[in-house]
Amino acid sequence: MIKCENCGHINDENGTFCEKCGANLKSTISSRAFPQEPLKREEGMAKSTKILIVVVIILVAGLGISAGVLMEMSKTGTTAVNNSSVTQSPTQVTNQGSWHEIASFTGSSNGTGIFNTQGNMFKIVMTATPQLNFNTNSMVVDVSDSNDNVVASGDIEWAPTEAISQKEKTIEITDTPGNYSVAETINAIQNWTVDVYDYY
Repeated sequence: MIKCENCGHINDENGTFCEKCGANLKSTISSRAFPQEPLKREEGMAKSTKILIVVVIILVAGLGISAGVLMEMSKTGTTAVNNSSVTQSPTQVTNQGSWHEIASFTGSSNGTGIFNTQGNMFKIVMTATPQLNFNTNSMVVDVSDSNDNVVASGDIEWAPTEAISQKEKTIEITDTPGNYSVAETINAIQNWTVDVYDYY
């Protein structure tokens, strides 16, 4: 007698299929006669676990190297900042002054003008155009401080046969900030301009 493994019905010894459910009785016999061996577990870790461990080790090593590089860069940056602060002077190069126009005077005859400076250096830019004649044309500018002491002078001249063209001259003065004046003495000049620039 053979018991059907599928439904439990008892069948004849020579039967091939179960009389009740039709299941194959021979495969059941063969499977009983030769039971399958249980699957053997591989000794040690699975391949996927090994790969995962290798990847984790590589990532940790990469993070360690990156952290070391960043720390080294941080140390270098700190050293540079400390060195610059140690060698820094009270007057920094980035705070250099520049020229600022503070006054402008124009005319065609003698004139005067007063201006006030903030920096330790200023300049006078004098421009003039002569009249059409055969005399010597000229313009003289005197710069005086608040005590009427002349601190600088400049002049422009044209010879009697020289072409009638505009000329320009610049006078640079280094002195303390304060009040100054310019006096223009003119000889046969059509028009003139005196621009004052302060450096601060």
